[in-house]
Amino acid sequence: MTGPTPYLHGNCDPCAACELRREMQDTAPIIRAPIPCNVCGGRGYLPLSAAEIVRRTVIEARRIYWPMVAERQQQQQQMEAR
Repeated sequence: MTGPTPYLHGNCDPCAACELRREMQDTAPIIRAPIPCNVCGGRGYLPLSAAEIVRRTVIEARRIYWPMVAERQQQQQQMEAR
């Protein structure tokens, strides 16, 4: 099994070294010359490990879904207490 696809949204972080070089090299919004980078190899992103992707997904799921689950459980407990 291969690792996660690095260019999918959420599977990578932007390369800070490329961002700094890009700020200094150009201001063109669309067409940019390639930037040589020793950190990411010029791709512009740093792929995350599978464990880091899962960790971030769990944090986001907790933020979005767990408050609704807690509220539903609280309502069920109130109904059972009556």
